[in-house]
Amino acid sequence: MNKVITTDQYHRDDRLLAWADQVRASCVPMVFRTESNQGFRGEISSVNTGEVCVSRIAAVDHIAAHDWEEVRRTADDYLLVSIQVEGRGAIEQDARTAFVAPTDMVLFDSSRNFVWHFSGTHYTIRFPRKALQNLVPCGRQHTAVTIPAATGLRKIAADHIATLHRELSLDNGTVACRARLTDVTANLVALALADYFNTIALPNSNVKEMHLLRARTLIKDRIHEPELGPEQIADELGVSSRYLYRLFAEVGESIGEIICTTRLNGCAEWLQQRAFANRSITDIAMVWGFNNASHFSRTFRRHFGMSARDYRAKYRDAV
Repeated sequence: MNKVITTDQYHRDDRLLAWADQVRASCVPMVFRTESNQGFRGEISSVNTGEVCVSRIAAVDHIAAHDWEEVRRTADDYLLVSIQVEGRGAIEQDARTAFVAPTDMVLFDSSRNFVWHFSGTHYTIRFPRKALQNLVPCGRQHTAVTIPAATGLRKIAADHIATLHRELSLDNGTVACRARLTDVTANLVALALADYFNTIALPNSNVKEMHLLRARTLIKDRIHEPELGPEQIADELGVSSRYLYRLFAEVGESIGEIICTTRLNGCAEWLQQRAFANRSITDIAMVWGFNNASHFSRTFRRHFGMSARDYRAKYRDAV
């Protein structure tokens, strides 16, 4: 059943409180601030597909904060996706700000604080974490990122959300299939997010291939971080370490060896270049994520058949 709340039915002094109650029910608890001299005005229209709540929200410009106190008050663990329809807004989370214009999407996480600079109209889809986390990476690097949704898979997902909200609002015979729509909606939104985050190589890629591709991307992007390892990558992907090890083993690879080899190759490339001739070998090793000079020396010699010092000399003499 479609639930529509408009602040016009409340006294001006009660509108923000009524708004907060409805936002808590359809999204997550938040505290609000507005500087409008005309008073707060907004409308929320919410429908449910079983576990997924889809809301069409329109309001005057305001700021909504899901701070640590509100995080503690959130009964369940949610991932939320917003699709801007009109106006321009912004969401801050995990030290980033996503500025969104019409058709843009953004992912945010109820388990951590965020600030929403709200303007115009948008759809917000609230997923239980379990509905999305096994379909697509939903780590900290994916939140508060502007995701253009004007074309391709992302447009299909955005159009699906709008159509879903409209049809469920009419309540014309769709009640029986609402539970099925939960899986359809989660899969379609996951495909749209994965499409943007470059986790799908081919249209027929499955979830395992998405996880493999995203894991390799994480290794490339964060190889300079000493703490990077299988456990951290598994955490970012929202999967277990055991699953991640098995995933690479199925394609005849070791994720630990991939990380080590990537670091060694990066060090070797720098040792070959005159631009890094004044940097010590230990410094280069540390930049590429090694945190122990003796371990680096042994590993480098075993991989390249010579010491890092001899390797640098070999290429220096060749110039």
